[in-house]
Amino acid sequence: MYRLFLLCLAALVAMPLFSSRTEAAAANKGKILVVASSQDKMELADKSIMDVGFFLNEFAVPTEYLAEQGYQIVLATPSGQMPVMDKNSNDKNFFNGDDAARAKAVKFVNGLSAISLKDAINSGLDQYDAVFVPGGHAPMTDLMQDKDLGTILRYFHEKQKPTAFICHGPVAMLSALQDPAAYRQALVSHDAKGAMAAAKGWIYSGYEMTVLSDAEEWPGEVAKGTEMPFHVEQALQIAGGKMRVDGMYGSHVVHDRELITGQNPASDIALAKELDKALQSK
Repeated sequence: MYRLFLLCLAALVAMPLFSSRTEAAAANKGKILVVASSQDKMELADKSIMDVGFFLNEFAVPTEYLAEQGYQIVLATPSGQMPVMDKNSNDKNFFNGDDAARAKAVKFVNGLSAISLKDAINSGLDQYDAVFVPGGHAPMTDLMQDKDLGTILRYFHEKQKPTAFICHGPVAMLSALQDPAAYRQALVSHDAKGAMAAAKGWIYSGYEMTVLSDAEEWPGEVAKGTEMPFHVEQALQIAGGKMRVDGMYGSHVVHDRELITGQNPASDIALAKELDKALQSK
């Protein structure tokens, strides 16, 4: 009986040590670079200005899920400043009506700090196991023509490391073009010939991918009484992406080689799980 008591006592003493080692191992699963826009304004087709930013659930749900799985999150923006949230996304309806989940997401994002994309590059891209770009309209401004992001994406493409985007976020893949600023200008100017010329050599040409569809964008344009400067579905398709959109407002994720894309806000948790799965397979 005394021996049994000693064995039980030893087990109880060892449990915290075992638990702490397990937690430490989980916290070292890898490092994920989350890239967000530095912009909070976008010019529309009629030259009016719209407030933009990251979409709360598209940013917080995948990022917090991955953090909870044990991945270290590093947030980067072009400026190195914290990104701005699209105020219209701070709504419990994007969290299945759960206001506590919305508040938890806000708290999670506010607890992060940011570095610049240049800092991420200079510190060594080999330390990152994946890159994730959330949506909102903001990536249509700076990210899609940011050459530092282009450098990052070309590295991840070469190494075939998981690379994930959601909703409007996939437009940021265009930063990997040789002259992404020229491509964006061609889109805004409705210069099809110029766009096709600027799209040559895109590393994601021929990849299957999804993005917020034109059909999903249109109701918002009608409500605003104007149009986007261009449409992200068309922008990716012209560059050579094989678009795979599936209905409206339902979760839809496409995975082709290292590239993982989610169509809309409803795809948030499915995208996160697919990225986690891809990381585990590595």
